[in-house]
Amino acid sequence: MKFSDIPTFISSGNYEIDVPLDSIKRQLKGFEENYGLELNPDFQRGNVWTKEQQIAWLEFFFRGGKTSRVIYFNCPAFNNCWNDSIIPSTMVYVDGLQRLTALLGFLNNEIPIFNTYYKDFEDVLRNATHSIKFNINDLMSRKDVLKWYIEMNSGGTVHSKDEIDRVTKLMNECD
Repeated sequence: MKFSDIPTFISSGNYEIDVPLDSIKRQLKGFEENYGLELNPDFQRGNVWTKEQQIAWLEFFFRGGKTSRVIYFNCPAFNNCWNDSIIPSTMVYVDGLQRLTALLGFLNNEIPIFNTYYKDFEDVLRNATHSIKFNINDLMSRKDVLKWYIEMNSGGTVHSKDEIDRVTKLMNECD
Protein backbone atom coordinates (compact mmCIF):
# COMPACT_ATOMS: atom_id res chain seq x y z
CA MET A 1 0.00 0.00 0.00
CA LYS A 2 1.06 3.58 -0.60
CA PHE A 3 0.31 6.54 1.66
CA SER A 4 -1.06 8.27 -1.42
CA ASP A 5 -3.65 5.46 -1.70
CA ILE A 6 -5.25 6.36 1.64
CA PRO A 7 -8.58 8.07 0.92
CA THR A 8 -8.77 11.56 2.36
CA PHE A 9 -11.60 13.17 4.26
CA ILE A 10 -13.91 15.72 2.69
CA SER A 11 -12.31 19.15 2.65
CA SER A 12 -13.19 21.48 5.52
CA GLY A 13 -13.48 24.36 3.08
CA ASN A 14 -11.23 27.36 2.86
CA TYR A 15 -12.96 29.99 4.99
CA GLU A 16 -12.30 30.29 8.69
CA ILE A 17 -12.58 33.33 10.94
CA ASP A 18 -11.76 34.08 14.55
CA VAL A 19 -14.87 35.27 16.34
CA PRO A 20 -14.40 37.05 19.68
CA LEU A 21 -16.83 35.64 22.24
CA ASP A 22 -18.61 38.94 22.65
CA SER A 23 -19.36 38.87 18.89
CA ILE A 24 -20.73 35.31 18.62
CA LYS A 25 -24.40 36.27 18.94
CA ARG A 26 -24.03 39.08 16.38
CA GLN A 27 -22.19 36.76 13.95
CA LEU A 28 -24.86 34.04 14.29
CA LYS A 29 -27.62 36.62 13.75
CA GLY A 30 -25.86 37.74 10.57
CA PHE A 31 -25.65 34.15 9.35
CA GLU A 32 -29.35 33.71 10.09
CA GLU A 33 -30.35 36.89 8.26
CA ASN A 34 -28.05 36.41 5.26
CA TYR A 35 -27.99 32.63 4.84
CA GLY A 36 -30.95 31.25 6.80
CA LEU A 37 -28.73 29.58 9.40
CA GLU A 38 -30.25 26.37 10.72
CA LEU A 39 -28.68 25.58 14.11
CA ASN A 40 -30.40 22.24 14.59
CA PRO A 41 -30.60 20.37 11.26
CA ASP A 42 -32.12 16.89 11.30
CA PHE A 43 -28.73 15.13 11.45
CA GLN A 44 -27.64 16.87 14.67
CA ARG A 45 -27.95 14.83 17.86
CA GLY A 46 -29.35 17.78 19.81
CA ASN A 47 -28.08 19.09 23.11
CA VAL A 48 -26.65 16.18 25.10
CA TRP A 49 -24.16 17.79 27.47
CA THR A 50 -25.27 18.19 31.06
CA LYS A 51 -24.82 21.54 32.77
CA GLU A 52 -21.78 20.05 34.54
CA GLN A 53 -20.23 19.04 31.21
CA GLN A 54 -20.87 22.51 29.82
CA ILE A 55 -19.21 24.13 32.84
CA ALA A 56 -16.24 21.74 32.61
CA TRP A 57 -15.66 22.58 28.94
CA LEU A 58 -16.13 26.31 29.51
CA GLU A 59 -13.63 26.30 32.36
CA PHE A 60 -11.18 24.35 30.18
CA PHE A 61 -11.69 26.92 27.41
CA PHE A 62 -11.21 29.95 29.67
CA ARG A 63 -8.10 28.46 31.25
CA GLY A 64 -6.55 28.43 27.77
CA GLY A 65 -7.48 24.97 26.48
CA LYS A 66 -6.55 24.82 22.81
CA THR A 67 -8.58 21.88 21.51
CA SER A 68 -12.18 22.04 20.34
CA ARG A 69 -12.09 25.72 19.39
CA VAL A 70 -13.54 25.33 15.87
CA ILE A 71 -17.26 25.36 15.04
CA TYR A 72 -18.19 24.00 11.59
CA PHE A 73 -20.94 25.21 9.25
CA ASN A 74 -21.84 24.47 5.65
CA CYS A 75 -23.39 26.86 3.14
CA PRO A 76 -23.19 26.03 -0.59
CA ALA A 77 -23.67 29.69 -1.57
CA PHE A 78 -21.12 31.10 0.89
CA ASN A 79 -18.02 31.13 -1.33
CA ASN A 80 -19.92 30.81 -4.59
CA CYS A 81 -21.90 34.06 -4.72
CA TRP A 82 -20.27 34.85 -8.09
CA ASN A 83 -21.95 31.79 -9.65
CA ASP A 84 -25.53 32.58 -10.73
CA SER A 85 -26.33 28.86 -10.96
CA ILE A 86 -26.03 28.51 -7.17
CA ILE A 87 -29.44 28.86 -5.60
CA PRO A 88 -29.20 30.60 -2.23
CA SER A 89 -29.34 27.85 0.32
CA THR A 90 -29.57 27.37 4.00
CA MET A 91 -26.44 27.46 6.10
CA VAL A 92 -26.40 24.47 8.42
CA TYR A 93 -24.57 23.85 11.64
CA VAL A 94 -22.41 20.76 11.21
CA ASP A 95 -20.19 20.30 14.25
CA GLY A 96 -19.67 21.95 17.64
CA LEU A 97 -23.25 22.26 18.88
CA GLN A 98 -22.39 21.25 22.45
CA ARG A 99 -19.60 23.83 22.66
CA LEU A 100 -21.63 26.62 21.07
CA THR A 101 -24.58 25.87 23.37
CA ALA A 102 -22.25 26.08 26.38
CA LEU A 103 -20.72 29.36 25.18
CA LEU A 104 -24.14 30.91 24.54
CA GLY A 105 -25.35 29.68 27.93
CA PHE A 106 -22.43 31.45 29.57
CA LEU A 107 -22.86 34.65 27.53
CA ASN A 108 -26.60 34.65 28.37
CA ASN A 109 -25.83 34.37 32.10
CA GLU A 110 -27.39 30.92 32.33
CA ILE A 111 -24.19 29.01 33.12
CA PRO A 112 -21.45 30.17 35.50
CA ILE A 113 -17.75 29.43 35.23
CA PHE A 114 -15.65 29.25 38.38
CA ASN A 115 -18.92 30.04 40.24
CA THR A 116 -19.25 33.37 38.42
CA TYR A 117 -21.78 34.44 35.78
CA TYR A 118 -20.68 36.46 32.75
CA LYS A 119 -22.41 39.63 33.97
CA ASP A 120 -20.52 39.43 37.27
CA PHE A 121 -16.99 39.47 35.83
CA GLU A 122 -15.24 42.73 36.68
CA ASP A 123 -13.15 42.98 33.50
CA VAL A 124 -13.80 42.43 29.79
CA LEU A 125 -13.17 39.48 27.52
CA ARG A 126 -9.81 39.52 25.74
CA ASN A 127 -10.28 39.06 22.00
CA ALA A 128 -6.84 37.51 21.58
CA THR A 129 -7.49 34.62 23.97
CA HIS A 130 -11.28 34.54 24.24
CA SER A 131 -12.29 33.68 20.69
CA ILE A 132 -13.58 30.72 18.77
CA LYS A 133 -13.11 29.85 15.11
CA PHE A 134 -16.03 29.59 12.71
CA ASN A 135 -15.22 27.37 9.72
CA ILE A 136 -17.61 27.62 6.77
CA ASN A 137 -17.52 24.96 4.10
CA ASP A 138 -19.36 25.20 0.77
CA LEU A 139 -20.25 21.59 0.04
CA MET A 140 -22.89 21.45 -2.66
CA SER A 141 -24.83 18.32 -1.74
CA ARG A 142 -26.62 17.14 1.39
CA LYS A 143 -24.92 13.77 0.93
CA ASP A 144 -21.47 15.42 1.19
CA VAL A 145 -22.55 17.38 4.28
CA LEU A 146 -23.77 14.18 5.94
CA LYS A 147 -20.57 12.36 4.98
CA TRP A 148 -18.52 15.26 6.43
CA TYR A 149 -20.54 15.10 9.66
CA ILE A 150 -19.97 11.33 9.94
CA GLU A 151 -16.25 11.71 9.25
CA MET A 152 -15.91 14.27 12.04
CA ASN A 153 -17.99 12.37 14.57
CA SER A 154 -17.29 8.68 14.12
CA GLY A 155 -13.73 8.49 15.42
CA GLY A 156 -12.55 8.27 18.97
CA THR A 157 -14.32 7.45 22.18
CA VAL A 158 -15.19 9.93 24.87
CA HIS A 159 -13.45 9.25 28.19
CA SER A 160 -15.75 7.97 30.89
CA LYS A 161 -15.87 9.63 34.31
CA ASP A 162 -14.20 6.51 35.75
CA GLU A 163 -11.29 6.85 33.31
CA ILE A 164 -10.78 10.52 34.19
CA ASP A 165 -11.09 9.74 37.91
CA ARG A 166 -8.45 6.99 37.54
CA VAL A 167 -5.95 9.39 35.95
CA THR A 168 -6.81 12.09 38.50
CA LYS A 169 -5.98 9.61 41.25
CA LEU A 170 -2.64 8.84 39.58
CA MET A 171 -1.92 12.56 39.34
CA ASN A 172 -2.75 13.10 43.01
CA GLU A 173 -0.35 10.31 43.95
CA CYS A 174 2.54 12.23 42.33
CA ASP A 175 3.14 14.46 45.37
